[in-house]
Amino acid sequence: MSEVDFIIQSVKDSYDGQAWHGPNIMSILDKIPENQSGTRIGSGHSIAELVLHMTAWRNFVIQKLEGNDSYDVSNEENFPRPGDWENTLKILRESQFKLIEAIEKFGAKKLDQTVAGRKYTFRKLLHGIVDHDLYHLGQIVMITKQF
Repeated sequence: MSEVDFIIQSVKDSYDGQAWHGPNIMSILDKIPENQSGTRIGSGHSIAELVLHMTAWRNFVIQKLEGNDSYDVSNEENFPRPGDWENTLKILRESQFKLIEAIEKFGAKKLDQTVAGRKYTFRKLLHGIVDHDLYHLGQIVMITKQF
């Protein structure tokens, strides 16, 4: 299996596949009713805010893979105010398809090149988006323990 195939499989496994670490993202999010999507611990971010934040950084990766060197996540995009929960999940689902497609098109040709405006490579970016998603999934799981 090539590294790109491994990265794609990791993105798929953590999102809705057979994740080694436990429940995948969608198995957790699909169980959260809309009236609990605004739940937070203390002054931390709500579940919906965390999902939109995950999506914003997935979109960052997509833009960078597609060659948009000037793209960055704005403050408004980083932790936006959530709308309805179903739309929040729809946006995340759409990002999954776009992310896989962008990785497939990008291929392995530039994995060792530095991402424009950053101090890391595309390899680190692609492995990092899985880590980022799982970090925030852990926060979401902790919030759901309050239900």
